[in-house]
Amino acid sequence: IKIFLKIHEKEIICDFTGTSAVDKKGINVPLVYTKAYASYALKCALAPTIPNNAGSLAPFKVYAPVNSIVNAVYPSPVALRHIIGHFIPDTIFNALNKIMPGTVPAEGAGTLCNFQVSIRPKEPISENLRNDRSEVLTFNSGGSGARPTSDGLNATAFPSGVMTMPIEATENTGPIIIWKKELRPDSGGIGKFRGGLGQYMDIGVQNGYVYDFQAMFDRVNHPAKGQNGGGAGASTLIERSDGIKMSGKGKQFIPEGKRVQMAFPGGGGFGQALDRDKKSIIRDLTLGYISKKSAKAHYNLSNAEIDSVFKKNKN
Repeated sequence: IKIFLKIHEKEIICDFTGTSAVDKKGINVPLVYTKAYASYALKCALAPTIPNNAGSLAPFKVYAPVNSIVNAVYPSPVALRHIIGHFIPDTIFNALNKIMPGTVPAEGAGTLCNFQVSIRPKEPISENLRNDRSEVLTFNSGGSGARPTSDGLNATAFPSGVMTMPIEATENTGPIIIWKKELRPDSGGIGKFRGGLGQYMDIGVQNGYVYDFQAMFDRVNHPAKGQNGGGAGASTLIERSDGIKMSGKGKQFIPEGKRVQMAFPGGGGFGQALDRDKKSIIRDLTLGYISKKSAKAHYNLSNAEIDSVFKKNKN
């Protein structure tokens, strides 16, 4: 995604000229979707308290070449438009940071960390197993980017505001088991303000079943970048419980008894890590958001200070 952002007296122009052409897969974005997320990013950065209406949105002008990946026209496939579209706000923020340094968040996870599980009984079918297939689609999130005056939000979707069901409800939809769902320490980028944490998630199915795992992940090879000296967030990791590495995208067969282990990405940090308030560092260590190693290596916490934190926790 490429953008040229220009601020005039009465309008802001977002020009996506140079962005890639439409793709054969369904990741293309219609122009109305591009306009919506470009306007959303600008409103968040420049006028978050002004209500949305025709007047407040009128100054935002969005241009994109026809049949580019952000201006797909019929019959281009667009069913997975969020995969590209959710990165538009980060693109806008990166451009704004060059014009107005220190006023917008660092990059976050961006697109949602979604996956779909297609479950079926292993042959031969036992009398105790259901004969029908089960399809489970879950919506998950990594961490958002650190902001100029505060940490990023842990395991919180941005720019989407999507939330998912409790895992107990998900497990009630079919023979799926969610073995782990917890915050991922050290996944937020270091900085004066820390990037939001991603999360760990391990899933499997009940005995007697096998499943296909459809991955729809990003930030595998390109983690969220920090801003103004902040560190990058952790990248997405995915593998089977037997150590077999898995792809971040596409359908993959999982044999009986094996789990899929995922680590969702963290947001980028903001500012220099050595400028972080010591109370915030100690709080992160106390809550398990960062490890002892990170506290010492990145934030210069002494061994005595680290030992003091864990002594208090033990007491």
